Amino acid sequence: MSKLILNNSPALTWTWLRMNKARLEDEFDNSINFTNAEYNILSKPDSIKIIDEKDFTTALKTPLSAVFNKTSELGIQYKEVNENDVSELVSKDTLIIEASKKESDPVVISVKSKGYTASTQIIHALSGSEVKVILVSESESEDGVNLIRTKCFAEADSKIHICKVQLLKNGYYHIDSTENVCGENASVVYTELQLGAKNVITGAYTDLSDYKATYKSNTAYFRKDSQKIDMNYVCCHNHSGKKTECSMSVAGTLKDEATKVYRGTIDFKKGCCGAKGNEIEETLLLSPKAVNRSIPMILCDEEDVEGEHGATIGRLSDDMLFYMQTRGIPKDEAERMISRAKIIDVANLIDHEGTMTKIEEYLDKEAGL
Repeated sequence: MSKLILNNSPALTWTWLRMNKARLEDEFDNSINFTNAEYNILSKPDSIKIIDEKDFTTALKTPLSAVFNKTSELGIQYKEVNENDVSELVSKDTLIIEASKKESDPVVISVKSKGYTASTQIIHALSGSEVKVILVSESESEDGVNLIRTKCFAEADSKIHICKVQLLKNGYYHIDSTENVCGENASVVYTELQLGAKNVITGAYTDLSDYKATYKSNTAYFRKDSQKIDMNYVCCHNHSGKKTECSMSVAGTLKDEATKVYRGTIDFKKGCCGAKGNEIEETLLLSPKAVNRSIPMILCDEEDVEGEHGATIGRLSDDMLFYMQTRGIPKDEAERMISRAKIIDVANLIDHEGTMTKIEEYLDKEAGL
């Protein structure tokens, strides 16, 4: 059985950098027998409906996946995913959440994993509606593989805020795909915290196909010991997506012998006049043995666009350490405080007391922050 290749880069770089793709570890292949995750809906406003698959309809196209899709031979365009390659990794029972009006209270769902677990969700915001969905991945067993795949459909003039919080035990592999498509004047906001699991493969693909569609994402992570994280974020300003905007931000800390790969891509297709895109990545290195690899990319086939990207990688400055030590804060405590602050800064965007409590308890007990 062939091994699964994930997180293909939209544009290929030098092979020796080992950043063009991610591969599942040798003990895993696509013959794994996954069971469905257990959903625990902690809160849900009455206006938000859980609907059957037969009742779900949309004129929006199905968004692609940055995690599962394969690149073409040219390496710069996505093609539709061959579902047969991941058929054993996709749950047949899909949770479909549909919003029909503006709702300030969030839908909060605990996604429980035990062993080899897969789950899929669809979040559908009808025209003119707003919805926030918080998905918290937790585990009952000490190790396993958890796969979560979420598709967001934002119809015209709607807004989806999707929040994913990963709090799995350290023995887990976590594979996380978020796939978004925005209609005219619609927006998707994506807030992501990757805090647990020994190996994380995560990615988001956003299709800005219609006029003035917008996307904004904020990701925070913490890796220690020999933990790994592999990220692939793609925002595509498609052909008819004039005056679309995207902003992607990633911040995290690498400690001990942790490893991180980051791919961030803004793709301006021909015809997306007036589109804007910005991406920024910040990495705090707390060990000379930690491994960081980053590729912020802009692909451009249109002249009338604005694109910015950058990456900041480094250790705490001597000035910062001196300032904190003069106030009685030793180096280890200073590093802990700064690492935790990066996570809390993004967690505050979720703006939900119960979820924040879980995050802080996890940082205290599991992450050591």
